[in-house]
Amino acid sequence: MKLVKIKNKYLFQSEIPEGVHTYAVYYDKESKRNRAVALTHLYRKDYKRFSQIKTGILSVEQFKEFDVPSGVWDYYYSETVDGQKINLKDHEIKKIAPRYISKKQADRIKNFAKYDYKEKLELEKKKKKKKKATAENNVTKTSKNAKQKEARK
Repeated sequence: MKLVKIKNKYLFQSEIPEGVHTYAVYYDKESKRNRAVALTHLYRKDYKRFSQIKTGILSVEQFKEFDVPSGVWDYYYSETVDGQKINLKDHEIKKIAPRYISKKQADRIKNFAKYDYKEKLELEKKKKKKKKATAENNVTKTSKNAKQKEARK
C-alpha cells in the first residue's frame, strides 16, 4: 500500500476537477484491481470530523509522511470516472513517498475501508428513500389520527 495524490477528475465528478486528494492505494487480488482508500487530514478540531469518527465513518491513522493524524474513510474507489481500472502510472497520480506502508497498518486500513464508493452511494440513496417513505407514512398516520379525534368531538 502506498500513499498517493490523485486529481479529483480522475476518480469522481467534482466542482474543482484540478483539485487533489490523498489516497492509500493497494492492489486487491480478488478483484484484480487497484483500490484507492480516501484520506483526510485531522489537523484542527472540527466537530464534523470528530462526530464522523464517533459514528465509525472515519478511522484515525498516523502516517510517517505527515505531521498530523489522518482520517481514513470507510470506502474505497476501484475505478476511474470513465469506468477504467485505476492505473498508478497515470499522469493524474503522484506518489507521495517511495516507501510502502507497513503491513500491519495497511491491513487495518483495508479492513476498515469495506465499501466500494459506488455501492456506498446506492446504500445511502436506499436509506434516504426508506426514511422518506417512513416519514410520509408517519405523517399520513398522524393526520388520520387527528381526523379521527376531530370526528369524535
